[in-house]
Amino acid sequence: MDVHASEKEQVEALRKWWKENGSSVITGVLLGLSVLLGGKAWFSYQETRTLSASNVYAQMMGALNQNEEEPVRNFANQLISEYSGSGYAPLAALVLARLAVKQGELPAAQVQLQWALDHADSPELKHTARMRLVRVLMDQNQLTDAAQQLNSAGEAGAYAYLYTELQGDLAMLEGNAAEAARAYRQALDSMPAQAPNAALLSAKYESVSGAGSAAQ
Repeated sequence: MDVHASEKEQVEALRKWWKENGSSVITGVLLGLSVLLGGKAWFSYQETRTLSASNVYAQMMGALNQNEEEPVRNFANQLISEYSGSGYAPLAALVLARLAVKQGELPAAQVQLQWALDHADSPELKHTARMRLVRVLMDQNQLTDAAQQLNSAGEAGAYAYLYTELQGDLAMLEGNAAEAARAYRQALDSMPAQAPNAALLSAKYESVSGAGSAAQ
């Protein structure tokens, strides 16, 4: 057997295979590298964005603690416009809503709270935004919209008694004291021990409990 001839055949076969498939192999390797490097670049970019958003949020909170409202608004708007996909943007919208309520600008507060609700990335933040939105809607006498928000809350968990209290507030605005008393009583029965709003909720219930008892 001619070993050298066999080796020549193998070399020739390899050359032929490379000629037919080499470009595909190189393309595949380059694509694999581009995906790997591109993925690393993307994650690095995301980390940088998150860090930048975190820094802006820290500056916003620092200004808020100093009652510097104009810088607070600037930082909050920057978070919403430049980092809308971050978890800090809905928090910034809540802050803007709070300032708007303080200034008596309820329509502006409503817009910010709706944005926060639409973009919140956690159930806790969604519930917070929704409950504040309900209060702003009730303050504007938009009772139908407030009721719709309450009905869309879904599984509220630890926030259930707070939603029930809001249902009582809404019933009072609608002139239904008996329903308000029922809601307040239910909220009192389900609220956790040492809840910060216990005294206020009890006062609400006491103020309408006669109507509630008469209805039972």
